[in-house]
Amino acid sequence: MKLNPFLHLSSPRDVGNFDKEFTKMAVELTPTDKLFIMNLDQNEFQGFSYTNPEFVIQV
Repeated sequence: MKLNPFLHLSSPRDVGNFDKEFTKMAVELTPTDKLFIMNLDQNEFQGFSYTNPEFVIQV
């Protein structure tokens, strides 16, 4: 079995290691409605504590 070589990232937003099938997909933004977010089942995020500062957008 032949594996493709690992390509090092050229920047924090480099998507070179993802197949173009996925990077060409239309972007679907996460809803920012505060009521929607407040009503989410927070148990889904239990144990999740990391937020990448490079991808945080101030709303």
